[in-house]
Amino acid sequence: MSRREPERFKPYEQEQGQLLPSFVAESLDPADPVFFINEVVETMDLAAFEARYSFVGEHAYPPRLLLKLWLFAVTQGVYSGREISRRLQWDLRFRYLAGNTERPDFRTINRFRIRHSQDFAELLRQTVMMAREAGLVRLGLVTVDGTKIRANTSRHKAMSHGRMVEEEKRLSAEIRAITRRMDEVNSQEDRDCGDDDDGSGGLPKELQDRKTRREKIRQIREQLEAEKGEKLEDRHQKSFADPQAQMMHAGDGSLQYAYNSQAAVSRDGLIVAAEVTRDVRDVAQLVPMTEAVEKTTGEKPELMVADAGYLSERVLEQMRDRGQTCLVAIGREGRSETKWPKQPLTQAMARTLRLPWAAQAYRLRKTQGERPFAEIKSAMRFRRFSLRGVTKVTGEWGLVCAGFNLRRLLAMEVVLG
Repeated sequence: MSRREPERFKPYEQEQGQLLPSFVAESLDPADPVFFINEVVETMDLAAFEARYSFVGEHAYPPRLLLKLWLFAVTQGVYSGREISRRLQWDLRFRYLAGNTERPDFRTINRFRIRHSQDFAELLRQTVMMAREAGLVRLGLVTVDGTKIRANTSRHKAMSHGRMVEEEKRLSAEIRAITRRMDEVNSQEDRDCGDDDDGSGGLPKELQDRKTRREKIRQIREQLEAEKGEKLEDRHQKSFADPQAQMMHAGDGSLQYAYNSQAAVSRDGLIVAAEVTRDVRDVAQLVPMTEAVEKTTGEKPELMVADAGYLSERVLEQMRDRGQTCLVAIGREGRSETKWPKQPLTQAMARTLRLPWAAQAYRLRKTQGERPFAEIKSAMRFRRFSLRGVTKVTGEWGLVCAGFNLRRLLAMEVVLG
């Protein structure tokens, strides 16, 4: 029985039931972003997501339910399926998105992100199309930039090439010793038991483990040798947890296993193309990102702007052959001692950058091209991939970029048609 409050206080009853049904939405602020995310997903074409499910077997959770959970989660800086599952218990906004159905567990939530990793590129495209229908996504000037996002591994889960060779030799010696011991035991059992009973219980576990480890090391070593070629040194290493991740300099200058995440940004500040590469340098990414912008928007940008990391004579030649106007810095910003280039196209670019209109356009690169990375890493708290392998992290990056676009549309108070 609850304690009766004095007359000067409002009634307070924790155990009081409700005679009329209540709606979760009524408990939320009408301006809460969760309603915008819900409306966006309801207007999306999710045929690509739904096509991955079979009519046979137990009914699956609707893809739009799980997509709403993930999209809202990334806009709030949540990237763990377990955390989403926990929030379904206490966060009314997540409970509103889940509806009155049985709430999915963290395994189901995580499997959805992995299963649809290749569909998130289409998700990003649809956010761009929504912005275009609202009169946004101006492609007069598109900036391209990249940032290093840490992989889901660490240097403690890696091994250098020299150590791999030594470890393979050690494991091979141990396997030979165990095999000789097995032969001796089997010979003795043959003498004691005859030929009808082999006396063995299968391959010993210690031999299985060593062979498995040696095979894993061999595969990673061969992959490292193929990547480095003649430049291979004993100090070069490879991660066992995510062999496709590369050692890259992080923002603080430290060497970490990471992926090079690329984004092309429109004048409106929306990401119109996103890719992930294993290349440490950006130099080979300008042409692919230009193609990705055209594929996503169906339009050719008037001007592509990039920093000096994307510069090479070959890249400028490819952009010229495509008929694509571009501005690419020929040196690091703030350094006046940049040497005059020798290649003709690079010289032409240096002269163009001295023109007032070009200098003004290039100055937009910092605010336009780098702002999304600042918001993604700070406000959205995305600094490390959760998945492993370039295919899966590309999907994860597409999901994050789609979430960024939705945050941008919400901040611009875009009304969906």
